[in-house]
Amino acid sequence: MKEAFANVNSLIDQTKLLSDMELQAYLTTLGDSQKNDFIVSNVGETIKAVNESKTAKFNDLIDQVTGADNNIVSSAYYMARTRDLTSLAKDVDDITAKQLAISELNNGVAGRQNEINEWSNFNKLDTLYIMQILFISLSFIAILAFLLSNGIINQTLFAFVSFSIAAIAICMLVIRWRYTNVARDGRYWHKARFSKQPNTYVAPICPTNVPDDSSPGASVFG
Repeated sequence: MKEAFANVNSLIDQTKLLSDMELQAYLTTLGDSQKNDFIVSNVGETIKAVNESKTAKFNDLIDQVTGADNNIVSSAYYMARTRDLTSLAKDVDDITAKQLAISELNNGVAGRQNEINEWSNFNKLDTLYIMQILFISLSFIAILAFLLSNGIINQTLFAFVSFSIAAIAICMLVIRWRYTNVARDGRYWHKARFSKQPNTYVAPICPTNVPDDSSPGASVFG
């Protein structure tokens, strides 16, 4: 294999030498003017080839620079769009957070207003209930007064029944007033306040001297 490569190299060298010898032989056959023309034509072709190579490389470099510039412009455009989208997303997030806070606040205000309205409405109903008790009591007393004025009942029965009705009405009013102002919850009408009960639960004390079942000599029966 090495010999084949050596033969090829020697063949290439011989070909170059032969080409150089032919070129020298050809030049010896030319006159001075022909030699100058040959050299000038070869130099012109060489310069033309160099210029074409430089032009091709320059055009290639211009294309690369133009592509790089386009890439930079595209990257700057995408970066600007990314900043815009990021700013827009941040604005949307801020608006959403504000709306959630406002919604939570409005929900709390609406819930509290509902509680106030419920308490006020039931308080009005309670006041109406008290007025009904007073109206019924006064109606009974008026009927008894009418019977007394006509002589149907005596003064003692009128005083006893009137006092009983007044006492019952006053007791009901006092009970209702005390429950509303003392026991009833100030926020929820249907709830009552209870005094805090002391904690009477006593945690059991764990025994400390417990035999270890894993120790030697320990048995089930102690």
